[in-house]
Amino acid sequence: MSDASQRRDWLLLAALTLVLIAAKAWLVHAAGVDLHYDEAQYWEWSRQLDWSYYSKGPLVAWLIALSETVFGHGAWQVRLPAWLAHGALLFLIFAFAREVWSNRTAAWWAVVLTLFTPLYFTLGLVMTTDIWLFLCWTCGLWMAYRALIKDRATAWYPAGIAVGIGTLTKLSIGLLPAALGVAVALNPRWRHHLKSSQLWGALLLMILLMSPVLLWNANHDWMMFRHEAGHVGHTQWSLTRGLYFLLEQASALSPLVVVIALTVLWRVPADTGQRLLWGLSLGWIAFFFFKALTAKVQLNWPAPSYIGLMILFAGRVTMLPTWKRRTLFTGFGLALAVMVVAYFPYSFGFSARQDPFKDTKAWREPIAAASRQAPAVAFILTPNYKIAAEVAFYWPRHLPVYVAGSAERRFNQHDLWPGIDREAGHDGLWISTSPGAPPELAQAFTHCTSLPSIPAVTPDGTTLRTLYVIHCHNYIPIIWPKPASY
Repeated sequence: MSDASQRRDWLLLAALTLVLIAAKAWLVHAAGVDLHYDEAQYWEWSRQLDWSYYSKGPLVAWLIALSETVFGHGAWQVRLPAWLAHGALLFLIFAFAREVWSNRTAAWWAVVLTLFTPLYFTLGLVMTTDIWLFLCWTCGLWMAYRALIKDRATAWYPAGIAVGIGTLTKLSIGLLPAALGVAVALNPRWRHHLKSSQLWGALLLMILLMSPVLLWNANHDWMMFRHEAGHVGHTQWSLTRGLYFLLEQASALSPLVVVIALTVLWRVPADTGQRLLWGLSLGWIAFFFFKALTAKVQLNWPAPSYIGLMILFAGRVTMLPTWKRRTLFTGFGLALAVMVVAYFPYSFGFSARQDPFKDTKAWREPIAAASRQAPAVAFILTPNYKIAAEVAFYWPRHLPVYVAGSAERRFNQHDLWPGIDREAGHDGLWISTSPGAPPELAQAFTHCTSLPSIPAVTPDGTTLRTLYVIHCHNYIPIIWPKPASY
């Protein structure tokens, strides 16, 4: 490939990234997408920077803090790093596919497949740990491919760096080195890497980069690992749940595209490098399917598993017969239509219950309304981290927000920060999405008065949730119920 052609490809990818950033900024505004409570939670973390946090590593919080320092406070500033990461992912996918296939057409097809996959587009729209996991996973997988298939032992170093940085986002990136370790151990032609100074150097780099998470957890009773252990717990075997997992994944990836991909990818590739990507990807998918047989698997958990398969499929698109290619294009059109309907459901006659993004809707205005009717207070108290995060972000004036009131809730980052006892003698607000209040509220204040409730109404007139606000006077420190789980 000529240098001019490569420069043209990089410029096109850069232009595509800028167009996507503008499109996403317009989309979240037009669709009324407020911050998801996870995004708002990470924003809360960004205001108290640390080496790690209760459930995730520190990278997302660090990047939000950097973005707001440079560009100021706001929802798009919180999401900008994720939009840039989605663009960087397209660059990596392109370069990875081009190396696997030695073909820029295949590389561009990999980019198109990534863009038209609803799961990847949506997770690249919001500022959560997933898009950073995809970015680090793709880089780590590509560098491992280079080390094993291209025999470039020095590629282990960036692979170790990618996994180490990935650990600062999400511990599930550990599935990547685990599977690679099994692959190296089982293949006699690759076992010499086990004696490679580059491989062991890469592992040292990985451990060094993940050391903030390890040290923080060592000083906090391994809280993140306790939280992650809850995700691998066994409930009961269910074949129905396993089948639902497969259907849910196919829907998130675009059903018609999945069907055409299956007709191409069901055979074991003859090429060693392609066989590596094929085997690793199917191994990860099998792991999550087995997990789904025993307990609920969240929609986003297996998403990195498909990156290798997507690269393999991209190289076969030009060889598809006409009817399969037409079906593939129909699948792209269907995926685009589904995304349009999903982001603008009320324009197509769907109700709030059918809105897949209802958790991101109607937070800003009701919280602003609550702030306008509430008297001046020193702090806000909420029953869980989800409400706390949304209130903390959208409340017009900066106020400390605390979580307390129920033994049934799980631990969260608020349990590690200074508690509400420092508010002794101050007035506060209790804000919840459920009527009533815990009995401890009456013990913790001299008296409380309910304020008018505030409905969060969707464009179709449905009340999505209601904010219940109680004004409480003179906080008296008490012993609140401790969380029951991690």
